[in-house]
Order: sequence, then C-alpha cells, then structure tokens
Amino acid sequence: MRSLIILAGILVAGATLALSATNPIADASAQTCLRVRDLGNLTPIDDRTLKATSRGQGNFIVKLRHACRDFRQIGNYYSLRILSNQECFDGDDVLQFRYGGVCFIESVTPAPK
Repeated sequence: MRSLIILAGILVAGATLALSATNPIADASAQTCLRVRDLGNLTPIDDRTLKATSRGQGNFIVKLRHACRDFRQIGNYYSLRILSNQECFDGDDVLQFRYGGVCFIESVTPAPK
C-alpha cells in the first residue's frame, strides 16, 4: 500500500512538471510581464498610448481605456494603484494623478523591436 502511494505521488509530480514545461502560455506570460519594481518611466505617445521603459526587460506599450490628458500637464505627478495580486503592471491597474485625474490601464504589451 505504501509503495502505491509513493508511486502515485511520483506520477503526479512528473505529470505536473511535464505540463508546466510544455505550456507555451505560461512561458509567454512570464516573458511579457512588466514588473512594477522594474518600471522606470512612462512617456506619452498619444492620448491613449504610453511607452513604458523597464530596467532589464526592454520597452512596453501601455494602452489606456480612455484618453488620458492628465498625463501631459506639467507637475501633475502620478502614482500607481495596483489592483491585482501579482507584481505585474497590467490591465487591472490605474494611474492616479496629483490634481485628481485617473487613467485606467487596458493592456501592457512588449514594444516591437
């Protein structure tokens, strides 16, 4: 009985490792995650698009849900409200500005090279 339990545990562990190693979705999401701690700067491209620089991960394109004109005001500093449980800067997050505006993030994707 004991050997059957050990064998079953080994089979489950092996199957889990095999599935996680071959899962392209998990690999892609790990590569495209812009970690908040690596976020260096946000630069506006237009009213709905920002360019994010990352320390060590390259550049990212941040799409906003609506036009964010608060970003172009001089001295209107922003802070990040991270609404997800992950450390990634993604579609759940909000830019909150000093003078009262907010901009909601729609998506964060790697910038084309």
